[in-house]
Amino acid sequence: MKEIETDICIIGGGAAGLSMAAGAAQMGANTVLFEDGKMGGDCLNYGCIPSKTFIANAKTAFQVQNLKKKSILISSKPKVNFGEIKRDILSVIDKIAPHDSTERFEELGVKVIRERAKFTGKHQVSSDSTKINFKYAVIATGTEPLIPKIPGLKDIPYLTNETIFTLSELPLHLIIIGGGAIGIELAQAFKRLGSEVSIIESNFILSNHDKEITQIVRETLVSEGITFFEQSSIKNITSKNEEIFVKTKKHFISGSHVLIAVGRITNIYRLGIEKAGLVVNNGLIETNHHLRTNNKRIYAIGDVVTSKRHTNMASEHASVALKNILLKFPARINTKIVPNTIYTEPELSQVGYTKEAAELKFGIQNIICIKKKFETNDRSVTEGNVNGLVQLIAKKNGSLIGATIFAPNAGELIQTCTFAITLKLKLSALARLNFPYPSYGETIKQAASTFYSKTLFGAKMNWLVKLRFKLLP
Repeated sequence: MKEIETDICIIGGGAAGLSMAAGAAQMGANTVLFEDGKMGGDCLNYGCIPSKTFIANAKTAFQVQNLKKKSILISSKPKVNFGEIKRDILSVIDKIAPHDSTERFEELGVKVIRERAKFTGKHQVSSDSTKINFKYAVIATGTEPLIPKIPGLKDIPYLTNETIFTLSELPLHLIIIGGGAIGIELAQAFKRLGSEVSIIESNFILSNHDKEITQIVRETLVSEGITFFEQSSIKNITSKNEEIFVKTKKHFISGSHVLIAVGRITNIYRLGIEKAGLVVNNGLIETNHHLRTNNKRIYAIGDVVTSKRHTNMASEHASVALKNILLKFPARINTKIVPNTIYTEPELSQVGYTKEAAELKFGIQNIICIKKKFETNDRSVTEGNVNGLVQLIAKKNGSLIGATIFAPNAGELIQTCTFAITLKLKLSALARLNFPYPSYGETIKQAASTFYSKTLFGAKMNWLVKLRFKLLP
C-alpha cells in the first residue's frame, strides 16, 4: 500500500469538497481528495443541475399551453417528448461536468484518488491502495435519500431524486411522499409536463417556512391541478397490475409511480469516524462555529453538519474551513446570511430569520413584520404575475434580520436583502434604493418604505410642513 504525507485530506467530491479542494490547492496546500462516486456529487448528477433543467423544460411547456392568456393562438396542443427532455438534462450535465472533473482538479494541483476512504487513525485516512497521513482532514461526504420504513415500500419500484430522471416515459400519476423543497419542485414540473400529481405529507408542506407563505405556495400549486394530502401518515403501500396504492388513515390513493422525497441522511457511517474519535449527534457530525470537530485536526463541512442543505451553504462552509485551516483566521459560520430558494414558479426565496423564528428568538413584541403583495407592482401587472409577496423582518430599530420573497426570479431578488442583512443595514437602506421601472424589485423598496410611512406622512410631519409655509414671507 502506498503511503502519502499531505497537508489537507478531503473526503468527498461534491459541492463542499470540491470548493475546499480548489481553494486549498490554489492557495498552496498539498491537497488530496478522495471520491469513490461521481465527481460533482448530488448537485451536479442528481440534484440542482438535472432538476433545474427539468423545471426549465416544464416551464416552457406550461408557457406554451397558456399562450391564449396573451392572445396568442396555437393550432394544436403541444406534445411533450420526454426522451428529448432526458437528453437535454444529460447534455446540461455534460456541459458543466468538466468544471468538476478529475482532470480539472489534477490541473489545479489536487491529487484525486477515486476510491472509498475511511479513517484508520486520528490523523490517518486509508483506501484500498493508499494510506494518507494528514495534517488536517475535511469530511464532505454529503447525504443520500432517506427511505422511510413504510410497510410494503420495499416491495415496489419506488423512485428517489437519484433515479427519477432515469424514467423512460412520463408518469401517468406520480405520487410524491414528502412535501419539502424537492417534492414541491418536482410536483409542479411533472404536472406541467402532463402527469397527474399527488403529494402526501405527514406534517404541512415546506414546514420550515412561515405558514402564511406556504399557504400562498400551496394555493398556487392547487390552481395548477396538484392534489395535497397533508397531515397524512401512511399505513401501507401495495401494488397490483403495475398500479401503486397508498393507504393513509383517511385516504386511498392510486398512481403509476411513487417518488420518495421525505428528506436525506448523511453519508458518514462507513467512514470509520470512531477511529478518528469524532462525535455524532442526531445523524450529524458535531462541530463548533468554526466547523472544527472535537478532533482539532479534522473539520466537517456541507450536508454532514447541517440540515440547511444548499449548494451555496456548502460553498460557505468551505470558505470558513479554508480560512481557519490555512490562514488561522477564526472565521465562524453564519447561516443567517446564506439565502435559499425553492424553484417553483413563482420562486420562493428566504434569507435570515423567518417571522416565526424571529418571534421565537426575540419575542413577538420586539420585531416588525412588513408584507407587501405584488398586486400593485406595475411589472407584475404587465406580466400577469400578481400572485406573490415580499415579507421583511426587522427589529424595532429597523435593522433588517430576515426576508422572504415569493415572486418570479425571487432567487435573484433576494440578493438585495441578503446584502443588507450581511452588512447589518436598516430598512432605510432598502427604502433609499432606486430600482428600474417597472421591476419586481420596486416591491422591496415599497415594503421597506412602509416602516417610515407613519413618520413621513403622520400628523407631526403635517404640522411641520404647514408651519414651514406659514413662516414664508
